[in-house]
Amino acid sequence: MQKSIFICNICGYESLKWFGRCPNCKTWDSIKEIQKEKTLSLGRKIKPVIVKEENEQEEVRIVLGIEEMDRVLGGGLTKGSSILLGGDPGIGKTTLCFEIASKIMELGLECLYVSGEESLKQITSRRKRLNLKYVFPVLITNEVQDIMEATNEKRYDLVIVDSIQSIYNPEIHSIAASISQLKDVSIRLIRHLKEKETAHILIGHVTKEGQIAGPKLIEHMVDTVLYFEGEKVFPYRILRTIKNRYGPLDEIGIFQMTKEGLISVKDPSEYFVSEKVGENSGSTLFPHISGSRPIIVEVQAITPKTNFPNPKRVSLGYDLNRLYILTAVLEKAMGKSLYDRDIYVNITGGIKITEPAADLPIVAAIVSSIKDLKIGRDVAFFGEIGLTGEIRRVLYSENRLKECERMGIKKVFCPKGVPRRKGMEILHLDNLRELYDYLGIF
Repeated sequence: MQKSIFICNICGYESLKWFGRCPNCKTWDSIKEIQKEKTLSLGRKIKPVIVKEENEQEEVRIVLGIEEMDRVLGGGLTKGSSILLGGDPGIGKTTLCFEIASKIMELGLECLYVSGEESLKQITSRRKRLNLKYVFPVLITNEVQDIMEATNEKRYDLVIVDSIQSIYNPEIHSIAASISQLKDVSIRLIRHLKEKETAHILIGHVTKEGQIAGPKLIEHMVDTVLYFEGEKVFPYRILRTIKNRYGPLDEIGIFQMTKEGLISVKDPSEYFVSEKVGENSGSTLFPHISGSRPIIVEVQAITPKTNFPNPKRVSLGYDLNRLYILTAVLEKAMGKSLYDRDIYVNITGGIKITEPAADLPIVAAIVSSIKDLKIGRDVAFFGEIGLTGEIRRVLYSENRLKECERMGIKKVFCPKGVPRRKGMEILHLDNLRELYDYLGIF
């Protein structure tokens, strides 16, 4: 038995009648008629089960040997896990997945690479250019049924689909990458591969807004969401964890893009800190905790005079609303208004910071710029600032100090209560006024 339904190709809205304009996303001429078969599920009975401790299975992980990838995943690739990898076109998603596939084969396991966008000739050329040690089977198709049949014929430890938007189900009468196709294909593949305990990576395109195409639709279905970021003109790439059921959130991995492919950066702090840090005013160092490890990042600020009645406040990599608050608190602590100055704050390296421990280094950078003070390369700051100007304690102080010591930092401004460390000058601050007095004698 068949019946007609009407589905919006943009947002997936379903209706029993046609509209010229979608009631949900307000898009014109996006409602299409689809013949939907009404099927009955016969002979299949699924019963609820009681979860008991003896039924629990230990997590099995595959350590890939790609240091930054293993770190981001929480210690390796979890058996049967579903991973969504997003990023801008040309950023290196396919290159990263090629190296993962080669590592899987090197470990004596099986990997299937499904390409819905590139031809076999293109894939062979790319694989030769990357000089991979181990080859892996490739399936060239755009139909979801081909993938399911291939994984039924042979058991694979990892399946990589490049990309999920290029795969479609011919039984659904809508174009590939539409909401209805994405929804159906994703559900089918994820459920099928999870039943076989096969880990899988779905490569997803990113929209102009920076989100994976399909308005968060796929992100809710998978176990892990990774974003591959970076500027194409620079060799470094950042792999960021947005969601992870098997590991820590907000973990990042740093890669360097070379002719031979992606290489894990063993010392990210060196990447985020320039050689000239401390030579000019308005620059401070901050031991940032990203996931499970500390990374030294550089905080920059400039405060030029303004001739306009409303001064600008611009922030890159840091919450702008938080900057407004810090500016107000700083004005009170200094006893001087900043209405005649613009304030620009930048976290170098393209990293985004949300932890409150960045308050103190940002304020120190602003004061350094206003007073034209060179703080130096061997000084770091961390601590949260309250509305009354007090310096509050933050988490992971010991880890931050260890990273500062490793990077040769000799002096650290931090809240009271942080334990002192041999060979390092720890300057405890109670409020912002004390910071201003300290910086005044540099």
